[in-house]
This record gives sequence, C-alpha cells and structure tokens, in this order.
Amino acid sequence: MIEMVRSLLTLKDIEPEEFTEMVNRAVYYKSMIGNKKMVVPVLKGKYAGLLFEKPSTRTRTSFEVASERMGGHALYLSSDQLHLSGGEPVKDVARMLGGWLDIMVARVFAQSTLEELKKYSGIPVINALSDSEHPTQMVSDFLTIMEKKKKFKGLKMTFVGDGTNNMANSLMLACSMTGIDLTIATPDAYQPDASYKAFAEKLGKKAGSAITVTDNVHDSAIGADILYTDVWVSMGEEAERQKRLEDFKGFQINSGLLKLARPDAIVMHCLPAERGLEITDEVIEGKQSVAWQQGVNKIYGAASSIEWAMGY
Repeated sequence: MIEMVRSLLTLKDIEPEEFTEMVNRAVYYKSMIGNKKMVVPVLKGKYAGLLFEKPSTRTRTSFEVASERMGGHALYLSSDQLHLSGGEPVKDVARMLGGWLDIMVARVFAQSTLEELKKYSGIPVINALSDSEHPTQMVSDFLTIMEKKKKFKGLKMTFVGDGTNNMANSLMLACSMTGIDLTIATPDAYQPDASYKAFAEKLGKKAGSAITVTDNVHDSAIGADILYTDVWVSMGEEAERQKRLEDFKGFQINSGLLKLARPDAIVMHCLPAERGLEITDEVIEGKQSVAWQQGVNKIYGAASSIEWAMGY
C-alpha cells in the first residue's frame, strides 16, 4: 500500500503507466465484483460522499454500489441539499464535508469547483464529470476496449461530434497515453481545446500515437477500429440546442458510416444517447455496439478510481 491519498481531478495529473494500471485494476474488480466475490475492503468503516450538481443514472449508481462493495457507506448529496445552488461558497461546503467524509466523488459543472473541493476539504476528490473532463469514464471505457480488442497500441479511434466537450478532452489524453491514434471529426466551429490537444500530443510522441482533427466525417471513419460519439447538446447547453442541432447535422454514426470502418469495429457511446441525432437506433442496438458493456463497466472503473485515490 502506498502511504498517501490523492485526488483524481484530471488525467493530466497521472502518468500513462498509472492509467494503464487503473484499467488493469478495473479488470480485477470486474472479475471479483462481477462475480459477487469479496474484494479488499478499501473503504471499510469509511464514508464516500457523492456530490452531484448534475443528475446521473450510471455514474451515481456505479459509485454508490462500488463504495458499498468495497466496505464503505455512500452518501448522495445533491447541490440543493448542500445549498450550493443557493449561493453558499464551495470552500465552506468543502471544509464541512472534509471533516465528516473520507472521500468525495463530485460531478460538477465547472472544473474550478473540483479544485476548490480538493483545496479546502483535505480529503481525496474524484472527478465524476466536469466541463473539462470525465476521467473515470476513461478507465471504464478503456476496460471495454481491452476486453474487445485485447490491446491499445496501434488502434485507430474516431470520435464524431463536439470537439469542444469533456469527452473529446478526455479521449485525447487517454488515447495519447495508451498509443491509440485518435481522429476527431467535428465542425470547424467546434475545434478541440488547444491546451488539451498540445498536452495530449506531447504524450502521443512518447507512445507513438497521433491526433487528427477534421470536418470530413466520411474520411475520418475509414479503417477505424473504434467509432465513438456523445450527445450534441450537453447539460447546461440547452439554450444552444437549436443551433447545435443545425451545426452537427451529418456528424452522426449511422450504418453508412459504420461500413467505412473495419469489419470488426466497435461503436462506443458514453450515454445517455439521443437516438436519431448523434447515433441511429439501428447502430446503437446493433451487434457492433458496446454501449451497454461500457455502461456496466462503469462500476469497475469507479472501484479502480476509488482504490487509486485512497492510495492502495
């Protein structure tokens, strides 16, 4: 056991080898929790607080169940319950929670909220989604990729959709750490964050992978091992919905696009999906879709992330 605790706010803060080991530990947790076997009680006698400004089905349930399976107690805390929406400073809430809890899992609108929670709580904080990243989704997603492809290095992934969102940022980092070539097919007005792209490209040089950004959806899918997409309109962007629906027309994973990928390509979606927009019902329900496997694997990514943050 490593005598330390740490926060998982961004994949930028961990080494590629650490990320790969987190995926490997997710494999372990699937072999144990998935078969109802006992695991090391990392959270025995401890309380995990789930602070969610944004509602969630998969992320909330996976962290609650993982916490219980690891011997702890999960306490769900919405922003309304904590009065964050009423104007109480984050640092005040963080100080109180740090005195009561042992670890915090936070799903927030702004990355800066996570930074404050970490600074003032004094306990490990796990980013369960922010406007910048979704690191725990990457652990479970790359578990899914390993299960289906048996490797990372040399694969080609194509992300179709909003190049500015947290999934694009997260995929740039995770693919670059594992040697996967990533192509982002997105409209010109939705280019990926320059700082994330530059950071990921440095990682990619070491791993031998590259990032390509294009607005040519057709060409981006040719020969892909993995097609990935996410919603066009994320929570908090509802006012832009009509504009985004127009902007992203054509940036859809459908049967025609899937035919351009490799015959054994898999289709990924972090869910929830808006069928008929970023992905068709036919594809997400098709034999090449692994969306449901991704969803189930979130509990094992959650368990691995908790273990890492608690210093095991």
